[in-house]
Amino acid sequence: MPHWYLLALTALVVLGLQRFLYKVSAEMRCNSAVTTFVFMATVALLSWCAYLPRAVAVTHLGPLLIVSLVNSLGFLTGTLATIEALKSLPSGTVYTLTRLSTVLSVLFSLAYFGDRLTLQQSFGVLLALTVLFLFARSRAGTAGEPGHARRGLVLALLAIAGGATSTVSSKFAALQVDAFGFMAVSYSMSTLLILLVKSRMFPQQAGQRTRPALLIGLAMGVTNFCGYYALLRALASGPLAIIAPLVGMYFVMAVLLSFLIYRERITRQQLLAISLTVVSILLLR
Repeated sequence: MPHWYLLALTALVVLGLQRFLYKVSAEMRCNSAVTTFVFMATVALLSWCAYLPRAVAVTHLGPLLIVSLVNSLGFLTGTLATIEALKSLPSGTVYTLTRLSTVLSVLFSLAYFGDRLTLQQSFGVLLALTVLFLFARSRAGTAGEPGHARRGLVLALLAIAGGATSTVSSKFAALQVDAFGFMAVSYSMSTLLILLVKSRMFPQQAGQRTRPALLIGLAMGVTNFCGYYALLRALASGPLAIIAPLVGMYFVMAVLLSFLIYRERITRQQLLAISLTVVSILLLR
């Protein structure tokens, strides 16, 4: 079994655990702005601690800064565009469209990096993309606020581009720059950018709790630090065309944990997606 595959599976599980902490935060009515800021700042701090002792050996800071900036802007663009698109289009449409970012990443990887997949792996990628769409559609519980469809579509396309940019830039970072350095700079930039847009992304609501938000944000930061580093290590030697859809199924872990701990109902569509996830993981080896 390839080393990159084990690292990708590790990223899937750990990032799934981090995504579940979003559910914990919501259940405990935590302040989302505090949680997100502490989460980002924790990853940045841990990355700087891991990077600085070896920073003297890094001479090419230009590529590090460029790929980190591109990654941060891609992440923030995808997040903000998705939030704004939900004001103009039904959530089912937005979530389904934004999943196309993974398809775009796979196509870019096949064309640019020349990834070669076996027939079994190709079928596994198709199943993984099917899982992503099934879960996206299963989240279509609300119709969204009234708005202009054209504006929503443009924003959804912007979210697709932002998500794909974030994913592809991670591959370039894994190949060309120090992983910890990339995480340190990228998450520092994201932390500062979130401070600038926090009122729009995470409006304050009555009854939100701050103290638990600090602890959950810290836990999210530690899990993301481990999971994202595992992802970068996987991307350093493995094909993006396989790793992107494989790790992209991390929210299956969040759904299962929500079912086990909070007894959250699993729909038939989600159950089918979970079953396909298992098959896809086996095929992508």
